[in-house]
Amino acid sequence: MATGGTGAAAGDAPAGTGGLFANRDFVRLFGAQATSLVGSGVTSVALAAFAYELAGSNATVVVGTALTLRILAFVLLSPVAGVLADRVDRKKMLVAADLVRVGLLGVFPFVTTVGQVYVLIFAINAVTAFFTPTFEAALPEVVGPRLYTRAVSLSRITLALEAALGPLLAGVLIAVVGVHWAFWADGLTYLVSALLVLAARVPRAPRPEGPFPWREFVPQVTHGTRVLLREPALRQALVLHFVEAAAGAVVIVTTVAYVHDVLGRGDTAFALVMAAVGVGASAAALWLPGREAEARARGDGPLGEHLRFHRWAERSLLAGGAMLAASLLPGMLVPGLVALGLLWALNGAGQSFVAIPSVGLLAEHTEPQERGRAYAAHFALTHLFWLFTYPAAGYLARAVGTPWTFTIAGTVCALATGLALTLRGTHRRHALASQA
Repeated sequence: MATGGTGAAAGDAPAGTGGLFANRDFVRLFGAQATSLVGSGVTSVALAAFAYELAGSNATVVVGTALTLRILAFVLLSPVAGVLADRVDRKKMLVAADLVRVGLLGVFPFVTTVGQVYVLIFAINAVTAFFTPTFEAALPEVVGPRLYTRAVSLSRITLALEAALGPLLAGVLIAVVGVHWAFWADGLTYLVSALLVLAARVPRAPRPEGPFPWREFVPQVTHGTRVLLREPALRQALVLHFVEAAAGAVVIVTTVAYVHDVLGRGDTAFALVMAAVGVGASAAALWLPGREAEARARGDGPLGEHLRFHRWAERSLLAGGAMLAASLLPGMLVPGLVALGLLWALNGAGQSFVAIPSVGLLAEHTEPQERGRAYAAHFALTHLFWLFTYPAAGYLARAVGTPWTFTIAGTVCALATGLALTLRGTHRRHALASQA
């Protein structure tokens, strides 16, 4: 059992004396993340409007290709970023990534071809592939283990706010300054992020001894994947991340067609249904940390606490998979708008039930010197699932219609959750160790 993350950074406050927001370093890093996420939400909407200007009726193809390139950048480059995150100063790496993104977004107003859009989208997200795993790898040491789940939950809420505030802010910016210059607003958010990171203390991995072993480049790049596969609980979590990707992709890809074509409703109805996903995700993110704290409190000593955390994490993961399946299975019954909103809120909650305990398990089973590679592999593999589920949802909806797409995807989620139920062993091994 790894024990990394048991000590908080110097700026950390004990759990009972102010919690997360008494930790100045966390506040600054959380502010950096929240600011840049809102900017990313602006860019997502501005990209669609910009693609329409460049490509007209082919804008959907441009946006779809850009999203594919985004995920490809994550999958291909995150493992390399993880190797760097375990060997260089993480704070410098985060600031450099922010500044490079400022420069790349500054070029967008001068783009004139679709090919240039593709190059910039890949480049921006290649840099993000270096930033996000490095940020996540540093967080366990910044906040300590008892507050880590709460910190991750706040990140999930921030993602929901991005989905809500990003389009609203994008609409205002496009109306005021035009679609071309809206990209500069996102660039400014990364500049703010860089300044906040500079003001925070970011723990770095232990300094490596000697130069980089180039002959071991492939083992170094694949080390994070081996970390994820060596632990039964992490293997179980990966299967449930596939469930999350399948259910989430169906929501993102097919909801607009279902609301417009099946229910005969307009954009307002679509926006309300999608907001329900964020409400469900946020409600679950607010509820989960308290349950995790209660589980840890029942543990006897460090190993007992760890075992209790494992049991809570497994139950939460499997509950998330069940919720995601349940949110989709009734699709063939053609639920109305209110019923769809309730089902999509359940879907959002299920995504949080999978994502939050999963990264907690990753923090529990990695040492500081390997966290960069482990979090990078987790980032790459979980996005790889979305790379397959996005197009699968679209093709399935075109072949059988959206109502049956919901039910078929729900069946896949139920089967995968059943598979995850069989991937056990960690808790038994820890229980035996506690009795030794």
